Amino acid sequence: MENGKSNQGFFQKFLDFIEWLGNKLPHPVTLFAILAGLTLIGSWIFSMMDVSVEHPGEEEGTVEVTNLLSVEGINYIFLTMTDNFINFAPLGVVLVTMLGIGVAEHSGLISAALRGFVLSIPKSLITAGLVFAGIRWQDWLLHLQGSRPGSRQTCSSAGRM
Repeated sequence: MENGKSNQGFFQKFLDFIEWLGNKLPHPVTLFAILAGLTLIGSWIFSMMDVSVEHPGEEEGTVEVTNLLSVEGINYIFLTMTDNFINFAPLGVVLVTMLGIGVAEHSGLISAALRGFVLSIPKSLITAGLVFAGIRWQDWLLHLQGSRPGSRQTCSSAGRM
């Protein structure tokens, strides 16, 4: 047996490969910068090739690729940046949720709540209990955001679910 790998099944080997590949990826900010740079270069290449497609919402309209590396393209990027940021609907929910989770994590709330929960249930039910806790936590967050249609609970009663 070579490090216990010879008796692993196909699925475990596949998961090990995915983990190895994921560990090779750079930091998410670096990935974002690389993809942004590729988008800029791609817009330049496709605009030089005069690529255009039919507009899906109009009968005979076409959409042409704009060179984002030109003066007009750079102006477009900076002048529409705020509108793109504001008009992207999921962004506000994600930012507020991440901010709340970050505060809860750094204050120790999540760690203390999970520790208290795990210590209060039998060992044989830990896995099922953590799954249930995760589902209830997500349900509670959605309730606070007002994403549950038809729910009439108040925030104080949502904490006692």
